[in-house]
Amino acid sequence: MEADSKKRFWSGGIYGQSCGGWYYPLWLNAHAKARSAIDYDEWNRMTVKAEGNVVKTWINGIPAAHWTNDEYPEGFFSLQIHSGKAGQDQFRNIKVKEL
Repeated sequence: MEADSKKRFWSGGIYGQSCGGWYYPLWLNAHAKARSAIDYDEWNRMTVKAEGNVVKTWINGIPAAHWTNDEYPEGFFSLQIHSGKAGQDQFRNIKVKEL
């Protein structure tokens, strides 16, 4: 979940670290509901489902990304934190379920 001050609305998109960058950014008008789903005063829920060649994300239950990928049939996920001068990152209730 990205800070409200950034105004980039990247949360919920699909990014390939060291694989070419954004596969599914949330910059289009069609993603407006997903971009506004984050509550910056509360805990938020990010759901990611990767099944077969389809990856989907939800932000607080609102559909965000829906990406079909035939290039990377397997891999891993990560919790990414970029370096910065200030800020705080917290995670809670992280659950991973094999499908």
